[in-house]
Parts: sequence; structure tokens; C-alpha cells
Amino acid sequence: MNQQAEDSITQMLNCFPQTSQNYELLFATLGKLCAGQTDQAIIEASERFAAGDVKDQSKKFAPSGPEFIEEVRRRQEFIDIRARPRLPAPAYHSGPTPPFLIKRQKALAENAHLPVLVEDANLDVFRRLSLTRQIPAGAKWVACLGIIYGPAPKSRSKAA
Repeated sequence: MNQQAEDSITQMLNCFPQTSQNYELLFATLGKLCAGQTDQAIIEASERFAAGDVKDQSKKFAPSGPEFIEEVRRRQEFIDIRARPRLPAPAYHSGPTPPFLIKRQKALAENAHLPVLVEDANLDVFRRLSLTRQIPAGAKWVACLGIIYGPAPKSRSKAA
């Protein structure tokens, strides 16, 4: 345990009211219990106890050895999780054609068999024309194209 970790434990113990407890012995015991733990985990656990952020901790008394080492181990788990490699941020790889153009081309192909009634029409134009019955029933407006298509032509069958 380095000097910074020892200082953080001392500062934590100073945050609690002094009792008849032997703090030198408690400090030595905590140091022995923390053997093998990282200094960062010890520092974080000390700071959390001093700030009162540890769940179910006593706000009147310094933590016991088992309470302290339990929090040190919990902090070490968080440190290990933070140190794991992360997935790279997703990146957009543009292809030869942007997605909005692909959607436009698909809409043009789907409606190629329909007659074009109005081009460059927004929703307001389509509504106005529909309400005034200037376009036939069955006409449709394709938003990504801004085109109003007429209904599909009826196929004529030859009489025999």
C-alpha cells in the first residue's frame, strides 16, 4: 500500500468521531486486510466511506475491517470493469449511393407503371387537389419523390 492510500485511510478515520477504539491498531488491521488490493481501490473506498456514499454504512462510527474490505473489493470490481476494452463506436461507411437516393430510386421503380399527374407536390398540394376533386380517386402522393401518381390504368381484355 502506497503513501497516498495510507493517507486516504487516515483521512477517512478522521472523518468519524473519536472513540476509545485504538485507531493505530485499526489502521494496521485495515492495511493488513488490504494486502493484495490495488491502491486505487483502497483510495476510492476510503473516499466513499468519508463521504457517506457506501450503502448501509454507519454515519457515526468508522467502518469495521470487514465492511471496509468489502467496499475495497467492490471498488476493485468497478475498476476492472472500467478497464475492459470497449467496442469501437459505430461508423458510417458510405457506399456508392446514399440511402436517400436508394429510397428515391426504389419509389420511382415501384410507381413506374402509374401515370404522373403532378410533380413537385407537397402534402398541402395533394390535400387541396384531393378536396377539390381535381385528381381522380385512387391517386397517391409519394412523399420522397414529391409526385402525385394517378390510379393504375385499367387493362382492356379483347372480346372473342
